[in-house]
Amino acid sequence: MNIKKEELLNKLSREDSLDLIQAYVEEKINVNTFNKKDIASEMFRLFFNVIELGREVRVSIKEENYKNSESKIADIFLVLVSICNSLNINLFDALTEKEMVLNGTLAKWI
Repeated sequence: MNIKKEELLNKLSREDSLDLIQAYVEEKINVNTFNKKDIASEMFRLFFNVIELGREVRVSIKEENYKNSESKIADIFLVLVSICNSLNINLFDALTEKEMVLNGTLAKWI
Protein backbone atom coordinates (compact mmCIF):
# COMPACT_ATOMS: atom_id res chain seq x y z
CA MET A 1 0.00 0.00 0.00
CA ASN A 2 1.50 3.30 -1.08
CA ILE A 3 0.17 6.04 1.21
CA LYS A 4 1.37 9.63 1.18
CA LYS A 5 1.27 11.70 4.36
CA GLU A 6 -1.44 14.00 3.02
CA GLU A 7 -3.54 11.02 1.93
CA LEU A 8 -3.12 9.43 5.34
CA LEU A 9 -4.32 12.52 7.17
CA ASN A 10 -7.28 12.95 4.81
CA LYS A 11 -8.37 9.31 5.09
CA LEU A 12 -8.25 8.94 8.84
CA SER A 13 -11.53 8.10 10.49
CA ARG A 14 -12.52 6.45 13.74
CA GLU A 15 -13.02 3.09 12.06
CA ASP A 16 -9.83 2.73 10.07
CA SER A 17 -7.32 5.22 11.41
CA LEU A 18 -5.15 2.67 13.23
CA ASP A 19 -5.07 0.40 10.19
CA LEU A 20 -3.97 3.30 7.99
CA ILE A 21 -1.37 4.43 10.50
CA GLN A 22 0.01 0.89 10.70
CA ALA A 23 0.18 0.70 6.89
CA TYR A 24 1.91 4.09 6.74
CA VAL A 25 4.46 3.08 9.39
CA GLU A 26 5.02 -0.24 7.64
CA GLU A 27 5.78 1.58 4.41
CA LYS A 28 7.84 4.48 5.76
CA ILE A 29 9.61 3.12 8.83
CA ASN A 30 9.89 -0.66 8.66
CA VAL A 31 10.56 -0.97 4.96
CA ASN A 32 13.08 1.85 4.80
CA THR A 33 14.99 1.60 8.07
CA PHE A 34 14.26 -1.55 10.05
CA ASN A 35 14.94 -5.20 9.69
CA LYS A 36 11.51 -6.42 10.75
CA LYS A 37 13.03 -9.43 12.45
CA ASP A 38 15.09 -7.26 14.80
CA ILE A 39 12.52 -6.79 17.57
CA ALA A 40 15.29 -6.22 20.15
CA SER A 41 16.37 -3.02 18.39
CA GLU A 42 12.79 -1.80 18.21
CA MET A 43 12.28 -2.54 21.91
CA PHE A 44 15.46 -0.63 22.75
CA ARG A 45 14.18 2.35 20.76
CA LEU A 46 10.88 2.15 22.66
CA PHE A 47 12.58 2.11 26.07
CA PHE A 48 14.96 4.89 25.04
CA ASN A 49 12.06 7.06 23.86
CA VAL A 50 10.11 6.46 27.08
CA ILE A 51 13.14 7.60 29.11
CA GLU A 52 13.47 10.68 26.91
CA LEU A 53 9.77 11.40 27.39
CA GLY A 54 10.20 11.28 31.16
CA ARG A 55 12.99 13.83 30.98
CA GLU A 56 11.05 16.03 28.60
CA VAL A 57 7.90 15.99 30.73
CA ARG A 58 9.86 17.28 33.73
CA VAL A 59 11.21 20.16 31.64
CA SER A 60 7.81 20.79 30.06
CA ILE A 61 6.10 21.09 33.43
CA LYS A 62 8.63 23.65 34.61
CA GLU A 63 8.46 25.67 31.41
CA GLU A 64 4.73 25.09 30.78
CA ASN A 65 5.56 24.25 27.16
CA TYR A 66 4.47 20.78 26.09
CA LYS A 67 5.44 20.79 22.41
CA ASN A 68 8.58 18.68 22.90
CA SER A 69 6.65 16.20 25.04
CA GLU A 70 4.10 15.91 22.26
CA SER A 71 6.88 15.06 19.82
CA LYS A 72 8.31 12.40 22.15
CA ILE A 73 4.87 10.81 22.57
CA ALA A 74 4.53 10.65 18.79
CA ASP A 75 7.96 8.95 18.62
CA ILE A 76 6.83 6.36 21.15
CA PHE A 77 3.60 5.73 19.29
CA LEU A 78 5.41 5.24 15.98
CA VAL A 79 7.91 2.80 17.50
CA LEU A 80 5.06 0.92 19.19
CA VAL A 81 3.21 0.68 15.87
CA SER A 82 6.42 -0.55 14.25
CA ILE A 83 6.70 -3.29 16.88
CA CYS A 84 3.08 -4.26 16.25
CA ASN A 85 3.78 -4.47 12.53
CA SER A 86 6.85 -6.63 13.10
CA LEU A 87 4.81 -9.00 15.25
CA ASN A 88 1.85 -8.96 12.82
CA ILE A 89 -0.42 -7.41 15.47
CA ASN A 90 -3.35 -5.32 14.29
CA LEU A 91 -3.49 -2.60 16.93
CA PHE A 92 -7.17 -1.80 16.40
CA ASP A 93 -8.13 -5.48 16.78
CA ALA A 94 -5.97 -5.78 19.90
CA LEU A 95 -7.61 -2.74 21.49
CA THR A 96 -11.08 -3.96 20.55
CA GLU A 97 -10.38 -7.39 22.02
CA LYS A 98 -8.95 -5.84 25.18
CA GLU A 99 -12.09 -3.74 25.62
CA MET A 100 -14.30 -6.81 25.13
CA VAL A 101 -12.32 -8.76 27.71
CA LEU A 102 -12.65 -5.94 30.20
CA ASN A 103 -16.35 -5.61 29.39
CA GLY A 104 -15.98 -1.91 28.76
CA THR A 105 -14.66 -1.10 32.25
CA LEU A 106 -11.98 1.47 31.58
CA ALA A 107 -10.74 1.61 35.18
CA LYS A 108 -9.47 -1.99 35.01
CA TRP A 109 -6.74 -1.23 32.52
CA ILE A 110 -5.59 2.27 33.35
